[in-house]
Amino acid sequence: MKVNINDKYFHFELKDRVMILYLNSCLFLEKESFTHRNQLLEFLDKINKNDTIKILVISNDHPNFFLNNYKNKWNTIYESEDFEGNILRVFRTYNQILLKLKSMQKVILSVHVRPINAMLLNFSMAADLRFVSRDFYVDNDNNNMVNIPKGGATFIESSLMYVNPVKMLFQSDKLFPTDLYKKHIVDEIFNHEEIMERVLTIATRYSKFDYVEFEAVKIMKYSRLKRLDLALQKENDYLLTCIRKKKNLNK
Repeated sequence: MKVNINDKYFHFELKDRVMILYLNSCLFLEKESFTHRNQLLEFLDKINKNDTIKILVISNDHPNFFLNNYKNKWNTIYESEDFEGNILRVFRTYNQILLKLKSMQKVILSVHVRPINAMLLNFSMAADLRFVSRDFYVDNDNNNMVNIPKGGATFIESSLMYVNPVKMLFQSDKLFPTDLYKKHIVDEIFNHEEIMERVLTIATRYSKFDYVEFEAVKIMKYSRLKRLDLALQKENDYLLTCIRKKKNLNK
């Protein structure tokens, strides 16, 4: 696969039939233009059309991704004069990339080794299998609603609505891998130093199958994607209303 992409928010590595995408989730918050989002969407299209690539692994182990950077960018957006338009922009970018992943005819694995928040955890629901390192955690800091649970609509499609979000988001300051594993939100927990090796072993095994065999299990029909798209759009408006109420309380 010949792809010439040099983007500050993501880079990739091809290992036989497995594509590893290292994603800096600050891409969702970028304000410059839609250039980076469009680059990623085009890249995902090329992967989807390439029959030699069987598995897509998405890792948040991007050298420029740190949760504090994400929080700072979110705070700037939250405190901006046109916060509503800017936050809707973030949500729409998030929706587009999540739906693109859900529509791909590939098995998708997600790998988290760096701390994230609820919004980024929910984004990983686009993957078929989710792996985390033992020192990974979900940070429940909600200053300026930085931990707003955007993407929670994917839990409906994943039959995980039995998970109590009040407990998840507010019962403790941090949500650790064992908590997520008990709730079946992650599939495996590995030591940090071996996680990519272990995930690649799993990915290599999956790459031996034709996608049609997984498609028969996933049954990701267009009608389901359409319902998810509508649910994510409704979620945008509802979450923006919550943010608006929060800002009004603090005036």
